[in-house]
Amino acid sequence: MEQKRLLLFVTLSASMLFVWQLFIFPKIAPPQPAAQNAAVENDLKDAPPGDAPLVAKKPDLPGADKGAEVKPAPPKAELLKNPRRTILLGSLDPDSGYFLQTKISTQGASLVEAHLNDPLYRDLNNPKQPLKILDQFEAGKDYKRSLDLDVEQLDAKLAALNTDCHSADWKVLELVKDPDDAKIVQAVRLSLMAPDGSIEVQKKYELKKYPVPEGKDSSEFREFRDTDQAGYMVHFDIKVINHSQALQKLDYQLLGPIGIPLENAENTRKFRDLRIGFLQDDKSVDTKIFTAPEIIEQLNAQQVEKYSRAFQFAGVDIQYFAALLTPDGKNYDPQLINGEMESNYSASIEPVLIQRDLRLETQSRITVKVNSKDLDLAPGADITHSYAMYTGPKRESLLGPPLNATEIMDLGIFGPVAKLMLWLLTTLHGFGLSYGVAIIGLTILVRGSLYPLSRKQAVGAQKMKELQPQIAELKKKYADDKEKLGRAQMELFSKNNYNPLAGCLPIFMQLPIFFGLYTALNNAVQLRGTPFLWVDNLAAPDALFQLPFAIPFLGNQFNLLPIVTVGLFVMQQKLFMPPPTDKDQELQHKIMNYMMIGMGFMFYHVPAGLCVYFIASSLWGICERKLLDYQSKRRPATVVGTDPNVIEVEAKSKKTQNRKNKTEDNEPPAKKGWFARLQEIADQAQEQAALNERKQQNSKDRGPGKKSKKRR
Repeated sequence: MEQKRLLLFVTLSASMLFVWQLFIFPKIAPPQPAAQNAAVENDLKDAPPGDAPLVAKKPDLPGADKGAEVKPAPPKAELLKNPRRTILLGSLDPDSGYFLQTKISTQGASLVEAHLNDPLYRDLNNPKQPLKILDQFEAGKDYKRSLDLDVEQLDAKLAALNTDCHSADWKVLELVKDPDDAKIVQAVRLSLMAPDGSIEVQKKYELKKYPVPEGKDSSEFREFRDTDQAGYMVHFDIKVINHSQALQKLDYQLLGPIGIPLENAENTRKFRDLRIGFLQDDKSVDTKIFTAPEIIEQLNAQQVEKYSRAFQFAGVDIQYFAALLTPDGKNYDPQLINGEMESNYSASIEPVLIQRDLRLETQSRITVKVNSKDLDLAPGADITHSYAMYTGPKRESLLGPPLNATEIMDLGIFGPVAKLMLWLLTTLHGFGLSYGVAIIGLTILVRGSLYPLSRKQAVGAQKMKELQPQIAELKKKYADDKEKLGRAQMELFSKNNYNPLAGCLPIFMQLPIFFGLYTALNNAVQLRGTPFLWVDNLAAPDALFQLPFAIPFLGNQFNLLPIVTVGLFVMQQKLFMPPPTDKDQELQHKIMNYMMIGMGFMFYHVPAGLCVYFIASSLWGICERKLLDYQSKRRPATVVGTDPNVIEVEAKSKKTQNRKNKTEDNEPPAKKGWFARLQEIADQAQEQAALNERKQQNSKDRGPGKKSKKRR
């Protein structure tokens, strides 16, 4: 049956083809004379080589309409023949003189990847691999890369070839190799030409080489790596050429850095932030911060602002690294116009959302886009805009001039103290100490310098502990009279030379140092990836092992150092806080216990380096208090009255106390403290107010018009 169907199909197909060729096709397309075909071939041969004719010239036929429309030939597609390849600039060898290795793709002539070759900056998940500080973002067929360039006018000409500046493969014009090593490429220049040859755009990438100077050892070169930002710069040029005989008007959009990694995302409090440093009229820099949730909110409200001011730098930073684009080159010349600095490169700059994280918006990918000014190119003219992109660690020594981006360090209001702490930490490490031991040494230096204040605080706490029994008796005696109780307590404190504020002053004096040191350790890239004892990374929690379950707010990692830190805090509280003597103090103790639980949650995700500091500080504080307690036992008690049941102070009026002082001629008056003098002024004011009130009352009792009778 199937063979019959096949035979029938073949027979019908052959019959239809025979009828088409014999009867129908000659009527639709009559044959042309041989002379006409030869004329067309001759015209094609006479055309200039490499240029397709814009109009196919057709010989006149008898009866043909000379005014008929002529169809243009498709544009030449030589750029579609450009091979796709990647070019590596720099080297991963730290001894090569390069700080970076970047991968450039001919597709879009964009920067695909960038690696740091410094042994200090390795991948946290794989310490054998160098840190990839820039990477492309892919979502299906869509991809975004650093320094992507879009030229709308050129894209319009490329549309006939179903491509654009972003997708087309650019032609490699030049490769500049390292003069000392032919395997290393220093620079590459790429080109994209419009199909009609009117516009050409060139992009050039270049890395500078900084070899170890002669006569200097590796330690000195280590210092150079940590202080000279030039090695971390990717130099980038955009050149636009007008090859036509007409004026060309165009502009470009340049995408900023993409793919900066979000390290230790489950523990860090610092995510990707967009930083733009705007130039002020005095050439200072005003830095603005845009978080990912803020950018998403602006996009949802369709209120993304474009900033027309000239910028000094713009890019993305994380906790320890940054990628910042900055205008560069001799052609860059910002000017003060109408009270605002304007760039001769860019017309505006705006935040861009690359990818929205639906689970945690704070971890979304963001970058910046630079919109150029309109470029008016005369026939045969060209223009070049030069940029540089810093891709390196956040060190103040690397973010200074000419980048001027030190404000991204996030040192806060205690920045000077934090800088001092970082300097001390680096200096101790320079003596050959590991960073873990250097943190302990820094703790000893800080707590040792604060010893006089700590000693005064400890002495005050000990004296307060000795006064607790007498204060308890005073509270029982004057339970119904708060005023007399307060006066009696102040007199007791004054008689024993105790100032309640003296215990608080050392704490307030230590706050700037505490917050400055906290900020310094939380921003010190030196601690990143640094081991100490069982800790693999002092810049992250110690993560001793992984739990088989997750604890709410804490996660599934077991961190030992935060538990030890909070345990020492609780021990200090139990050892040195006086026992409660009433319900108010019992309530205070309960609040302190709840605070310790809260601190346990708060400290569970802090970097291990901070825990090392707090542990060392707590141990120092415990030893310091024990030493002071030992010294106090060797000297006689400083509190008046050895029997706690005897109250040495009574709540008396000031006049009674003065009379008593006059009768005791042989006993010199006790030295008055600050609170005693304040209480004396308050008593005098109160007595004067009472005296005035009695006078007014006496005048009212006399009544109007009444006079006192004289006695005869």
